[in-house]
Amino acid sequence: MTESLKTPYSLTPNQIAQYRRDGFIALTDVITGPDLAELRAAVERAVEEEKPLPTGTTKTPYEQIFIQKVNLWRRHPDVRKFVLAKRLGQLAAQLSGHPARIWHDQALFKEPHTGAKTPWHQDAHYWPHQTRADQITIWIALKDATIQNGCMSFVPGTQRLQNLKPVNLANPENIFDAAPEFKGAKPQTVELKAGSATFHNGLTFHYAGPNKSDGMREAFAIIYMPDNTTFDGQKHIVTDPLNLTVGDPLNSELFPLVGSI
Repeated sequence: MTESLKTPYSLTPNQIAQYRRDGFIALTDVITGPDLAELRAAVERAVEEEKPLPTGTTKTPYEQIFIQKVNLWRRHPDVRKFVLAKRLGQLAAQLSGHPARIWHDQALFKEPHTGAKTPWHQDAHYWPHQTRADQITIWIALKDATIQNGCMSFVPGTQRLQNLKPVNLANPENIFDAAPEFKGAKPQTVELKAGSATFHNGLTFHYAGPNKSDGMREAFAIIYMPDNTTFDGQKHIVTDPLNLTVGDPLNSELFPLVGSI
């Protein structure tokens, strides 16, 4: 890791206000040069080492959306240093307004031609957190993310909707049926060059189109939660092995503090 990822990324008051108003923001050149090349190579190696399915296996509807690998930082030291990078954690803390702990990371690779769309959904309802208002995700384009290969789209202001049901991504309902006030709202589609990123609130409606290109769409996400987040008892791959009880704080070494305000 070079010095560039150790130095702060400068945010303006207008950018912070935009994020809090809209529930998302795109930032250019968050990771660049040798750092970007190193991160991309590290995540690609990790995904290759953890191939999800034998060749010829029939994929479930969920597996058709993307190759997803969770908490790579716990198994791959070359990914770990990026997940714990203060430059990224401080961005999460400044935008959200809360000291930021790691919830988990995930590689999200859409395969060429076969990578299906990711339906409109909110993230935070899938997580076992008692409060779901200020989680924040950085979604880093490891290669250019375009409309053709499945970049992200967002509906501004939807982070205010805290009580909707989680969408089953494998068999989705139309989330806008549960939020009629946003029917007809114009989504904002965000193409990103490699190394640029979006940050979005865990409740912001978002979507990614199918990958119609000849290459893999490669993205790496890090999800942050406020320092005071507590466990709600819901089953989740990250917390299932931890023997937690409802109300326990998620503040162990598995959820390091990486950003302060």
